[in-house]
Amino acid sequence: MHRGPLSGVSTGMLALFLLFLLVLPASAGQYTDSCGMVWTDTCIPFERNNETAYNEELAASWASIAANITEECPDFSTMSWTDAFAASSAYMAERYAFTEWRGIDWEELSLTYAPKIADAEKRDDSAAYYRALREFSAAIPDGHVMVLSRDDFGAKYADVGGGYGLAVGRLDSGKVIVTYVANGSAAEKAGVRFGDEVVAWNGRPIGEAINATPIIWAPIKPSTEEGAFLQRQRFLTRAPVGTAATVGLAGRPGPVTLTAADDGYDTLTRTSTFLGRQVNDVGAATLPELRAMVSNETVTYRTLPGGYAYIAVYEEAYGVYQPFRAAVKDAIARDVPGIVIDLRYNGGGDDNLASAYGGWFVNSTVFYEYGTFYDPGTGTFPILWEAWTQPRPDRYRGPVALLVSPYTLSSGEGLPMVFTRSGTGAIVSWYGTNGAFGMEDIGPKLPLGIVLLFPTGASLDENGTVQVDSNASLIGGIAPTVRVPIDEDTVARSMAGEDVQLSYAVAWLEEQAASGSAQASAAAPTQKAASGLFLPLAAVAIFAVYLGRR
Repeated sequence: MHRGPLSGVSTGMLALFLLFLLVLPASAGQYTDSCGMVWTDTCIPFERNNETAYNEELAASWASIAANITEECPDFSTMSWTDAFAASSAYMAERYAFTEWRGIDWEELSLTYAPKIADAEKRDDSAAYYRALREFSAAIPDGHVMVLSRDDFGAKYADVGGGYGLAVGRLDSGKVIVTYVANGSAAEKAGVRFGDEVVAWNGRPIGEAINATPIIWAPIKPSTEEGAFLQRQRFLTRAPVGTAATVGLAGRPGPVTLTAADDGYDTLTRTSTFLGRQVNDVGAATLPELRAMVSNETVTYRTLPGGYAYIAVYEEAYGVYQPFRAAVKDAIARDVPGIVIDLRYNGGGDDNLASAYGGWFVNSTVFYEYGTFYDPGTGTFPILWEAWTQPRPDRYRGPVALLVSPYTLSSGEGLPMVFTRSGTGAIVSWYGTNGAFGMEDIGPKLPLGIVLLFPTGASLDENGTVQVDSNASLIGGIAPTVRVPIDEDTVARSMAGEDVQLSYAVAWLEEQAASGSAQASAAAPTQKAASGLFLPLAAVAIFAVYLGRR
């Protein structure tokens, strides 16, 4: 998750932050008026393995706007629901980094959702209030715009607690089929089988029905059209318990009528195979909670059949670099024929660390980003830093395959971006990454303990254009370079428990070995690195509760 480094900072904390600026070590990077701090090799601060020095150096990147960041996050929790929403909407309209890029009409959003908030308040309906906020968030196609709450007030179960005993999915051919039928369900008793073609839902053509499906309860909000479609087809077969639905199947004389029953979100669990396994993602309030269902390790490292190394990286936090480095160096020492890096559950963290990962695999210098952030003093989004990925002299030189998913979010999308930009390895997946690469900040506090999060900064490419974040046409993220086919065979295999995407990644590595392909050694840089001393960028540890990036 990308968070702005000074959100929620108290006066005392700010004073400590300013003290950091006075005691920066002599090794700090070069500061320029045009682009703030410059990091010419993002590996350096992590190779030093001195987090305190890293945090002190980071503070310098905010020097140009530090004097203007004097407030804590706004607290509207004592206002009425209606007033708090109005104040929050105005606050976001001022500071949201992608209003033009995504074509957001804040006035229209307010006119659409303010009446729903007012109606919920009039009826003292907490579930309706929370649902309206989720709808408001969902109307902004940005995975970084989130509504966080410890309680959903029963709204989620009321809306999607029932399942019809089947799931559907669209194949590459365009055909929509039944991808799962629950044992003993009404769907099974009605003769519905895996592979049946679904042509209609509740009397509407199936494509139209999927496109009309709300996805406000998607566990990780999609930012791209393909990510949104994936969630719509998952939630098509969810409804309030007791709701009837008609399913039109090809070759059947009439529709099958089913009734939604409480199944513990079974069909959502069964359709999470794009993550490589079946997990109850809807039961996780955040991506870190979802990741905890998979592993408690910071980095998972093991050897696959054929001798390939498998490294799963779940976030970009300072302490992750050393185990990641150790895993890569062990793979180098064992001369493995290829490496799979799994980023499918990676929710982000520190951009510099994502860039540093790339240094272990690229053959030439790669521009990573210009980072912008909202300056409340000027109402603008100045560039505060510049970062580059440099190849490590002791890097891995064999083939590397990255696994990604629509839950590969924020700085989790950084390594795939570096691979795409440098032509390194392959990105293997059914779907592209999330498409939310901005600098997330903690926003207003609302009544009932609800907090809004949204990006107040953007990542720009060398031309100063927004990169990775999806645009108004929902085009963004990092697309696979090896796209795994979605057909009856791959769907059936995944439903049977196979990690199909991993299988394709290994097959790609085997192809590289068979062809004798490997990364070239010590290629000359194709881009000139910016001048200046080395300086890292990461979350200030003393502000860890509030701060950090992605």
